Amino acid sequence: MRLHTLATLAAAVVGSAQAASSSSSGLQSTACVSTSESSDQFPTKSEVKHATLFGIEYKNTYKVLSSSAAKGTYVLYQCGSEKPNVAGAAAYIPVPVSKSASWSTSANVFLQALGVQNTLRNLGTAPSVVSACLQKLLEDVIAPFNEANETATDSQELANDVVFNMPGGEDDPANTVLTAEYMESSALGRSEWLKFFAAFFNAEERANDLFEQIEANYDCLASKAAAEYNDIRPVVAWTSYAAPTEYNNNTAYWQISYADYKYDVVRDAGARMLNTTGPQATMFDSAAAFLDALEDADILIDESFVSYSYDDLMSKYGVSDSSAASKYSWAAAARVFRPDRLQSAAGGLAWFESPLVFADALLQDLVGVAHPKFIADGYQPIWFRNLAADNSVVIVSAANCTDMYAQLADPASQCSKLDFQSADAADVAYSGVDENQTQDLIYDLSKSEVINDSADESDSESTSAAPVRRAAAVASLALALVAVLL
Repeated sequence: MRLHTLATLAAAVVGSAQAASSSSSGLQSTACVSTSESSDQFPTKSEVKHATLFGIEYKNTYKVLSSSAAKGTYVLYQCGSEKPNVAGAAAYIPVPVSKSASWSTSANVFLQALGVQNTLRNLGTAPSVVSACLQKLLEDVIAPFNEANETATDSQELANDVVFNMPGGEDDPANTVLTAEYMESSALGRSEWLKFFAAFFNAEERANDLFEQIEANYDCLASKAAAEYNDIRPVVAWTSYAAPTEYNNNTAYWQISYADYKYDVVRDAGARMLNTTGPQATMFDSAAAFLDALEDADILIDESFVSYSYDDLMSKYGVSDSSAASKYSWAAAARVFRPDRLQSAAGGLAWFESPLVFADALLQDLVGVAHPKFIADGYQPIWFRNLAADNSVVIVSAANCTDMYAQLADPASQCSKLDFQSADAADVAYSGVDENQTQDLIYDLSKSEVINDSADESDSESTSAAPVRRAAAVASLALALVAVLL
C-alpha cells in the first residue's frame, strides 16, 4: 500500500479533512454570561506537557496565557463576565473569540486544525498561504490585509477580537497576540501550541483530543523506528547556501542547521544528526570548509531560500563533477532532499505550516527520508522531495479544497497499522560515523557549545510565517534574512 497518493494528500494536507467542525462539538462555554457569574466556565482544561514557551492558568471565569514572545500575559475572560484585573497583562480578550486575524502562516493552520477558521476575517502574506481551504477562504470569504495601506491595515486589525502575529513587528494594536510555536525545542512541543490557540476559542476539548492522537502516533512511530533501525542510523545534515547580497556584505556563506527540534525528530526517525561528538560550526565562508564538515553525512536536507536544481545546488556547494561527488555518501547515493514538495503558486511552502501542527506526520516523513523502504513498496513523503531524483513539486490551489470549514486532518498514517520493514531488508549501507555511536551523545554537549545565542532562535524555523505586520515595508529585508534564520 502506498501511504500517500496525490488524491489522499489533497484530502488530508492541502484540502480539508475529517468531519466538518463548524458545529459546536468540542467547544465549551459558547454563550456569554452575566457580570455576576462566578462558577467555573472552563470545566475542560488543557495541561502543557512538552511545550516550554507558553503556559495556561485557569480561574473560574478567565484564563491567563503566557508566551515567551510576549512582554506580558494574555488574560482571556468569558464574554459577559466581569473583566478581571491581572498584574502584567499585555491584553484582555473576551472569549470565545468570534473574529480573528493572522499574519502567521503557521498560526493559520493551527486554527484550521482546531476547526475554528470560520472566525478568520483577515490574513497577512496571503500569497504564502499553501493550505487549499485557506486559499479558498481568501478567494470567497475573508480579506487579505491591505499591506499597501497602513491606515487600512490598522482598521482591519482593530475590527478583530484578536490578531495572531510573530514577535518583531512594530506598532502592534492592543489585540495582538504574539506566538512562538516555531521556536519550540521539540516537534511535540511545537504541536502542543494547539492548546494555546484553542484557549481563545474555548476549544480545549478539541485541542486535547487532537494533541493526544498526535502524541500517541508520534511515540508509536519513534518506538518502531528505534526497534528496527537502532543499529543502522544514517547521518543527516540540514544545510543551506546563501548567495551574495547587499544584506550579507555581498559574501556567500554556507550553513548547517542544528535547531533543537531537529535533533529530537531525526533521532526518533532512526537516524542521527551530523557531528554529535563535538562543538559544531554552523556557518562557513568557503565551500571547501563546508564540504569538509559534510564528509560523514549520508543525507542532506537543503533549506536554501532559493530552490536550485540539483546540478545548480551541487555547483553552489562546490561539488563540480562526478569524481568530486563520489567522495560524499549523500552525493554518490543521490540523497539530497528539500522540504518544498508542497507549494502555493507564489512559492509559499507548506513546510512552514502543517508540520508544526502535526509532529507525527513530520516524524513519519523523516523516517521515509532516512529509511525509504520502511514500508514494503516505498514511501512518498508529504513535504520532502528528493532533489537528486528530480522529484517534482505539487502546487496547491483553492481547487483542492472540498470543505472550507472542515477541521484539518492529521496527514500521518496510523502507526499501529504500519508494518516497518526490518533494517536488513529495507536499508542501504551508510558510510557515516561508527554505527556503535548512539544518538544520546548529543546530549553530552551543552546547547551553548552547539548553538550560540543568535543561532538558537533562528534555527527554530523563525521564518515559519512570511514577514510580520507591515510586511510590505519589511518584505525585502525579511526575504534576505531567511537564509540567515534557517
